[in-house]
Amino acid sequence: MQRVLFNIERIVRPTSEEKTAFEHIIHPRVLAANERYVQAGDRCTTIAFIEKGCGRLFYEIDGWEVSKEFVFENSLLGSFVGFFTQKPSNVNVATLEETHILELNYEDVMQLCRTYPTWQRFATLLLQDQLMRVERREASLLKDSPEDRYRRLLEEHPKVLNRIPADFVASYLGITPETLSRYRSGIGV
Repeated sequence: MQRVLFNIERIVRPTSEEKTAFEHIIHPRVLAANERYVQAGDRCTTIAFIEKGCGRLFYEIDGWEVSKEFVFENSLLGSFVGFFTQKPSNVNVATLEETHILELNYEDVMQLCRTYPTWQRFATLLLQDQLMRVERREASLLKDSPEDRYRRLLEEHPKVLNRIPADFVASYLGITPETLSRYRSGIGV
């Protein structure tokens, strides 16, 4: 938990009372590899910080899984839209390896934000960050070539290729696994 609090303190400066309140609503949990954390169509009542491990957000479309995002240590695991609207999630969320999380439930987060302006500001900053990432990804899918998306992925998130199965990376990039294999071996780049 200390690592998560350290990273939070780089963004906002909670008082000791605010930190204690946060610590009281967070629950450690270990998810197995390939465990479904959020099922599309279900209400998302929890969200979690990843202490160790990684996850994937994805859609199921006509029998295919299309990766939306990969999340690693110090990121949030869950469906932002499902969590904050308390409506059924449109996205599936699953772990890719054993994942240690610090989980928060919706009611506790809302009470924390109502009670402490620092936590409300932190939630707002998280949502702003998520919105910016979604917009950048959308723009990249619409404007950039697959080769450029691959190069950017290597630059910004080199650990993805070491920790995520190639089929999932290919679907994230919007290319076939064979094309990804060619890019990785330097052919066609």
